[in-house]
Amino acid sequence: MSFTKNDISRYYDLSEVHYNLMWNLRKSKSLHYGYWDDSVSNFHESLLNLNKVLARHADIKPTDYVLDAGCGVGGSSVWLAKNIGCKVTGISLNKEQVRKANLLAAHQQLNDHVSFSVNDYTDTGFPGQSFNIVWGIESVCYANDKSDFLKEAARLLKSGGKVIIADFFKQDKLKGEDAEIVKGMAHGWAINDFSIPHEFEQKLKENGFNILVNEDASQAIMPSAKRLYKAYLLGFIPAKLYGLLNRKATSLGKRNVDTAKYQYIGLKKNLWQYKIYCAQKIN
Repeated sequence: MSFTKNDISRYYDLSEVHYNLMWNLRKSKSLHYGYWDDSVSNFHESLLNLNKVLARHADIKPTDYVLDAGCGVGGSSVWLAKNIGCKVTGISLNKEQVRKANLLAAHQQLNDHVSFSVNDYTDTGFPGQSFNIVWGIESVCYANDKSDFLKEAARLLKSGGKVIIADFFKQDKLKGEDAEIVKGMAHGWAINDFSIPHEFEQKLKENGFNILVNEDASQAIMPSAKRLYKAYLLGFIPAKLYGLLNRKATSLGKRNVDTAKYQYIGLKKNLWQYKIYCAQKIN
């Protein structure tokens, strides 16, 4: 099985209803796990908090120009422009996400700071050394070869610029049932495979980056993983009935339901980690 860029875009079209129901997407504008710490008291705050945590790690300033690589519906881009005052360009493979992100920027009166377009973060076409920050929340995992993303990020960053990433990473040498759990999790999200931490760190170095932050944030997302698993338990039977009755339902849509189970089981078994990396371009 190999997912294409069209499959990835299609996944987000199919799953938007789930994000609206379980993640309150219309309010949160977030398609990620968030970050739970002592500063937050509820799920919505955790989603916004991840923006704060990453912005702090990357030390983003009002004078910076940020590329939001895999911007979703624009929540992080708008947060950065509104709370820090920096300029942001967001890109996504999904036309509908880009349309909604531009509407959000217009509603927030931030068109002078934020713009969105359909683009591929491995081959953007933007001029070299255009950005101070390349930002990716749960998006780099979609690159078949993570080096393709890092090579383009290095090209786009000015000297001393930074890449800041929050994403999924699998443990090394998984076998049998453990490997199937992680594969089921990835495929339910139209991801071909996750990277292994030490391999990703090596790719950062090979592409001219010095790692500044290497954080295992798995416990900081555990409440959100549990929330997703509870949603699976509540919606498992209706979802299966829908799949049986609706023959037009795609296999990708059906697998998405099981991902809510696999991600929690895998996290509890430490089969995968949620990691934050911040790395600086050396030259």
